[in-house]
Amino acid sequence: MKRFLIAILFLPVIAFGQSAFQKEAKKLGPNPLKIMDSVVISNEVFGHLAAYNIASLTILTDTDATNKYGNAAKDGAVLITTKAFAKNHYIAYFRKVSAKYDSLYSITKSDSSFQYIINDKIKTSRDEGDLYIVNDEIFISLEILSADDLKTKYNINTKQYGILIHCKVPKDLVHADEKF
Repeated sequence: MKRFLIAILFLPVIAFGQSAFQKEAKKLGPNPLKIMDSVVISNEVFGHLAAYNIASLTILTDTDATNKYGNAAKDGAVLITTKAFAKNHYIAYFRKVSAKYDSLYSITKSDSSFQYIINDKIKTSRDEGDLYIVNDEIFISLEILSADDLKTKYNINTKQYGILIHCKVPKDLVHADEKF
């Protein structure tokens, strides 16, 4: 079975949207393993998750789940990444792969003045999940854009720096062409 990944903007899509994601969700057994930010969570914690805090959600079924998590995932696994966890992850990743990004981040001490762009697709504060899944497998390069470049190329005048990430389109990502 293939691994199925979805970067979500809000939880109602999970509950009500008609998509390939729902087909994968239906393959889950009655008690899938739930993992949030690399930590197993209870059904109670899972039931109280706020949709606006979720950056991405991955469903593993069948042997993909049991190969990774053992018998605890015999009913499948639901992997949740919060926006805060995702943000810490992608900042650390971009600092590792780009000395220029690392230097700029060290000076600014925050990414609040950065406008992230993946393959010319402008990202918003709701797109932490898209940035989170950039990894060594798909990453090509990262370019720092000036405020003038942002204004000229993307009509953005609210940020000081553009972070243009060039990468391959991830496999098995729902709506990948829209996000990457």
